[in-house]
Amino acid sequence: MFNLRRTNKNDIKSHDAHQLIIKTLSNVNFVILDVKSPEEYSEAHIDKAENIDYNSSSFKAEVEKMDKNKKYLVYCRSGHRSSKAVKIMIKLGFTDLHSLNGGIRKWKKESFPLV
Repeated sequence: MFNLRRTNKNDIKSHDAHQLIIKTLSNVNFVILDVKSPEEYSEAHIDKAENIDYNSSSFKAEVEKMDKNKKYLVYCRSGHRSSKAVKIMIKLGFTDLHSLNGGIRKWKKESFPLV
């Protein structure tokens, strides 16, 4: 069977994302960005993640205020919104971006920690 979800160069697997977090979490130039709704965020999220709702009318304006020189791990529930968010961020001049492939669903399925 074919995988219909296309991956892009910014996609990162759960295991690799977890290693990235372990390696760089204490680095002030690393940001975990959760682009789920506030309700979804309150249900479960990766520790230390900042939340900006991708579906919010202010998403682009809020992202524009962020430091374009930092490294970002972006995720959502399934990987769809985070992939779209990364595309917007690239257009805004961000360069060091990773989108969690499969989102928090896959992260949880692979037993990585959530708060």
